Parts: sequence; C-alpha cells; structure tokens
Amino acid sequence: MHDFQISVAQSPPFTLVILSGELDAITVPVLRERVAPLLDRPGTRILFDLEKLRFIDSAGMRVLIDACIRTPPNGGDGAVCGMSPHMRHLFSILGLTPRLTMYPTRADALRDPAAVRTGPRP
Repeated sequence: MHDFQISVAQSPPFTLVILSGELDAITVPVLRERVAPLLDRPGTRILFDLEKLRFIDSAGMRVLIDACIRTPPNGGDGAVCGMSPHMRHLFSILGLTPRLTMYPTRADALRDPAAVRTGPRP
C-alpha cells in the first residue's frame, strides 16, 4: 500500500512542497499533477522537502529534477532539502547533484541569503 502524501505551503521565498511516504512510478502522476500548476506561476521557487520521504525510485527522481531545473519563461526554479544520506548518495552516484540546489534542512534553505532574490534567474 502506498502512503504517499503531498502538502503545499508558502514559505517565502519558496513554495514548499512536502513529500512523505513512497515516491515511485505509481505515485509520480499525483506529484506531477500537483506540481504542474505551481511551475506555471510567475517567479515560483519550489522547495521540495524530502525529510519524510522514505523511498524514491528513478521515476520520482526524474520528476524532482525536471521541476528543479525547469526554467519557465517566468523565471521560476527549485531546490530540495531534507534528503536522507541514502537519497543523497543515490543522486550523487547518478551524477545528479550538480544539477540540483540542495539544502540539508528546510531551515537551511530559508536562511540562505542566495535563496532570496527577485526577478528571473540569470
């Protein structure tokens, strides 16, 4: 049984997307559906909080990467926080960490002065 859950909240400068449970091929469509409208909003910066995510497969990883590196015409972008050591290792061995903005915790992301900016990404 999949217990995947998504919650969305505003936590400036980010739109916070908190994931919990298991993100896999079965639950990916739910995440895509929930994130798509966020990516279409001007200047949206998504922070995926993965602290409560117990499992992620390649399909889930692809959605996160696509959402984080997508550069819509309105200048949005994304980041991840709260990755377990196992998830960080997995992203690292696949060569994906250079493509992501990663923070150890949500608090680290919200304290990062580089996260606070206005206008489109250069």
